[in-house]
Amino acid sequence: MIILHDFGISLEEYAINGKKNKFPTFDKCPNCNCVASGNLHRHGYYWRNAIAEEKEVKIPICRIICLSCKKTFSIIPDFLIPYFQHSLEIILKRIEQFLEKKKSKGSRQLLAFYWRRYQKKLRWIHSFFVDLGEEMGLSKDMKKEAIKYMKMIRDFGESLFLRRSWGHFSSYFMAN
Repeated sequence: MIILHDFGISLEEYAINGKKNKFPTFDKCPNCNCVASGNLHRHGYYWRNAIAEEKEVKIPICRIICLSCKKTFSIIPDFLIPYFQHSLEIILKRIEQFLEKKKSKGSRQLLAFYWRRYQKKLRWIHSFFVDLGEEMGLSKDMKKEAIKYMKMIRDFGESLFLRRSWGHFSSYFMAN
């Protein structure tokens, strides 16, 4: 199970801190809600690639296990989308550059992949903002909608959007 967490630092700072980052502690298990003290244990780390602009770093991802339900949790920093190596900021930036017809860094194929995933999620993004109280409809012009929702995500805060939208309609941002 994945837990997104706001460490309040950048990818670069997180990488420098490594295993010395301030990982969250939990009063109860996120799965079984067991509150018995001592049931949640740090279960080690695994290393994951994270890419920001021109820099690729390996960062530690903390794992926690509940001794009651035996479920394992990974604490992912909210500047990364689960299962993606590129940072959330880079992915959104590349999509924005594509929408604004600006030259973008990176491969054409990767940009096409991000664009297709983003397009698939437009209705999901729309429903997320409608659930928050936004009153708006969807037009047939997908590019216009893509630009509108990109601005809304930026205004809402990229990391906050990722954390708050996690699990919305049994999915997450950019999931297939």
